[in-house]
Amino acid sequence: MNTTKSIPPAKLNSNLTIQETAKGRGVFAKKKFAPGETVVVSIQIEAVPERTIYSVQVDFNLHVKLDEPAILTNHSCDPNTGVRNNQFGGYDFVALGNIEAGEEITWDYETTEYESIAVSRCLCKSSSCRGKTLGFKFREQMLRDRYGDYIADYLKTQSK
Repeated sequence: MNTTKSIPPAKLNSNLTIQETAKGRGVFAKKKFAPGETVVVSIQIEAVPERTIYSVQVDFNLHVKLDEPAILTNHSCDPNTGVRNNQFGGYDFVALGNIEAGEEITWDYETTEYESIAVSRCLCKSSSCRGKTLGFKFREQMLRDRYGDYIADYLKTQSK
């Protein structure tokens, strides 16, 4: 059940903080999150005319700008959240496992981007780092196997 509909948007991300990292600004948990718990709720600010390294893809021909803190949530090839479309025209970032207070919140950009230009040199430093993001188009089966339902809805319409 999605309980975010009854929560005012300003309170949705109150358990997060923005901090400087070696990669630039990032989003961090102020409390512990359990698997399946919504960590970040993003709100679409505007549609953008073309893909940029800061836009997020929500449909095959639609890229959008998201609000903070979502737009500051960094990529990882081994993230602690997956994405789920929400009623605000953006994504909810859902905990894939336990997230501790103080931990950086990350997501895999390839779970929303059909073709990605965002990360030409990955800085995630995970043991499963792919080096750069290419997009769902190039890693479809691996991403489906790894994230299940936690990929953009429009990508779920692709043949399996």
